[in-house]
Amino acid sequence: MHLRMTSHIVTDYGHDAERGTDPGTGRIDDIVFVMFHGYGNDEREMIRVISAVHAASAGAVHAADAGADADCGPSYLSFTGTVTRPYMGGAYWYPDGCGVEERRAACSAVGDAVTTLLDASACAGRRLVLVGFSQGAYLSYRMVVEHPRLFDAAVLLSPSFRGEERPDPRTPDALDDAHCHTRFLLAYGSDDRTIPQSDQRTAQTVLAATGRAEIRTYPGMGHAIRDDEITDIAAFLRGLPRRCVREDGGFRDAAPDADVF
Repeated sequence: MHLRMTSHIVTDYGHDAERGTDPGTGRIDDIVFVMFHGYGNDEREMIRVISAVHAASAGAVHAADAGADADCGPSYLSFTGTVTRPYMGGAYWYPDGCGVEERRAACSAVGDAVTTLLDASACAGRRLVLVGFSQGAYLSYRMVVEHPRLFDAAVLLSPSFRGEERPDPRTPDALDDAHCHTRFLLAYGSDDRTIPQSDQRTAQTVLAATGRAEIRTYPGMGHAIRDDEITDIAAFLRGLPRRCVREDGGFRDAAPDADVF
């Protein structure tokens, strides 16, 4: 498998309550976004999305803190689909219409490769947030299922979700609080005809059951992303808690007086 990405990592974001690790400030500087585009697109799709989200978040923070430091933009790893469309351009993560196990296997291969890249000094001590659209959102969901202790949040925009009515027998309890701390933002357009309504309901049911999901439907929107959705993503990210390490090596939400990174 050949994995390609475009990255932008800001290393001088700071670690104090004024610069991004304290949710009270609403800053998201410490987050590294791990991003996957939709079918037929490329890594630039998600860079456009997260740049808009970061601008919306920075605008809200700067409105409350005129002394905030100059913005260096979001930190991200944006990946290109592993399968290239011949002639038409763009890429995808798994063949359209493939079976559940083939789709899961393709996501597993990508997820395992990506997580090895996250074990790097540039990501140490930073919140990790998955962001995906359509196929990329499903891939993000599968990465949480297979790596439940790793990610602070997953922003799932119009994900495909076929075959996920029942838990993966290999990881039946992956999303339970005992194993996973990941928070979810799930979004669909009310007029999305690309993702079947039954699959949308499955995604909403599965994620609502975690107790850690915000679920939104945008009236009149199809299989797309729009301005008020960008605003909601920014608000969701600003509300994410800090982390601290559990004794078992996982993470929990930090208490106000906890030692955090």
